[in-house]
Amino acid sequence: MNKQLLLVVIVLFFLIVAITTFFSIQRPHFTVTSLSSKPTLLGTYIRNPDIIHSYEGFLSLSQGISPNDLLPISSDWNGTAFVGFSVTPLGGRNGIAIIHPVDTKKGRFIEQETYLPSGKYKLVFGIADVADMFPPEVLQSGIGGFGGDCADVGIKVIVTDLEKGKDYIVFDKIIRNGRWYDYSVELSSYFSNKRIKVRAESYAADKGCGLWNGEWAAVDYIDIQPY
Repeated sequence: MNKQLLLVVIVLFFLIVAITTFFSIQRPHFTVTSLSSKPTLLGTYIRNPDIIHSYEGFLSLSQGISPNDLLPISSDWNGTAFVGFSVTPLGGRNGIAIIHPVDTKKGRFIEQETYLPSGKYKLVFGIADVADMFPPEVLQSGIGGFGGDCADVGIKVIVTDLEKGKDYIVFDKIIRNGRWYDYSVELSSYFSNKRIKVRAESYAADKGCGLWNGEWAAVDYIDIQPY
C-alpha cells in the first residue's frame, strides 16, 4: 500500500469515527431501571390505561358483564387491544390492558399524546405476559395457558417527538410469563417543552416452543413523573 492510499484510508477512518460520534451525541440516552415494586402513581401529564378502548376481539371475564360495561364513554388512550377488562385481577393487579399481537408481523398497541412543561421526567410502567394469569374458566376455554418459555412476548415503549415527527424507542424487551415487571426510564430533559406521544406496542417473540400466539402482552400502568 503506497503512502497516498494509506493517507486516504486514515482520513476515511477518522471521518467515519467523527460522524459516528456526532450522531451518538445527538441521540438522547435513555437509562432503564428495573424496579422492585410498583411505584406510587402520580397521574402526571398522562392518564393510565386502566381500561381498553377497542371493541374488537373483546372477551368478557365475568358472568353477566358485557364489553359495554367495561369500556369508558371516552378515553385519552387510543389504540387496538385484543381483550380488555377491569373487574378481574390478573397476577394481583386490576384494570389491565391486553395487547396481544395480531400476527407474527403486526402488534397491537395503546398510545396517548401529552405536553410536557420544562423539567426532567421519568416514565414508569408495569408490563407482563399474563398467559397463565387468567381465571380458570378462561384458561379452560383455550385462552392463555402457555407455561414457562412457551409464553413470551416482545414489548416496546416508544416516545414520539411530535414537533419533529421522530420516534425514540426507550424500551424494548422480551417478557417471560409468570410475573409483573416494573420499570423506570430516564427521559432526561430531552422532551421538556414538547408535545409527545407515548406508545406501548407488542410484537411476537417466538422464542419459546416455536409458538408465537401465547403472546399475552399486558400493560398495568404508564405514568410520566417529574423529579
